[in-house]
Amino acid sequence: MLPSQPFVAFLLSSAKSLPLADGSSIATGVWAEELLVPWQALRAAGWPLLFVTPDGETAQIDPQSLDLANLGNDRDKQHFLHQETAKLPLDHRLSIAALAPLRPALRGIFIPGGNGPLVDFPESSAVGDLLSFCRQKNLPVATLCHGAAALLARPAGEQDRPFAGFAVSCFQKREEEQTTLAGRWPYHLEEGLRAVGFTVVGGEPWQEWITEDRQLYSGQNPASALPLARVFLRRLEENRRYRGSKHGY
Repeated sequence: MLPSQPFVAFLLSSAKSLPLADGSSIATGVWAEELLVPWQALRAAGWPLLFVTPDGETAQIDPQSLDLANLGNDRDKQHFLHQETAKLPLDHRLSIAALAPLRPALRGIFIPGGNGPLVDFPESSAVGDLLSFCRQKNLPVATLCHGAAALLARPAGEQDRPFAGFAVSCFQKREEEQTTLAGRWPYHLEEGLRAVGFTVVGGEPWQEWITEDRQLYSGQNPASALPLARVFLRRLEENRRYRGSKHGY
């Protein structure tokens, strides 16, 4: 069911496969914890939520995000993520194009990571158009981990990226090189963002780190999921109070 009141969109990758530098490929998608934790936090705060993908295809949970080795061998956490992500209504989604009539009620976008965003976000003019709309309307945008690949996208017919020049955090190159994909990444997101004018900042590997720059909020890694959701919620509530004032817009 489409929201009939102000809502938040989750922009998800619909990529299913990640091509690697050695010519092989692996299954990919959205990182479970990076989607589930913010989704639950925003729902608990009462926000109507909507899933959106660039092409309207269904997103899938990145199988690596449910691998015990990537969860610190925490079987309880693995069981929780399996159980709770299975409840997410991923089949109920819109394409970015289909979102257009609902844009007046859009209040912000949250973009979780996983390796999927490396595939279908950077060259998507639809992603660029949506971010340009948010930039123009001063709507908050939150990117988490590899979700920052969305910032590489450009609107149709334009050379500039809507948030170029902003400070941003993403999954660091040194974190990537500590994973099982070390040496096989198709590209390093940190380097890609710097190359097009972003100021990439971060903390220690695998520790939570949040960067705030105007309306752009970004988290470094899965550990940053809840802190990022909280600062994003704070901005949403500030905007909601402002809209309810005599100076509302």
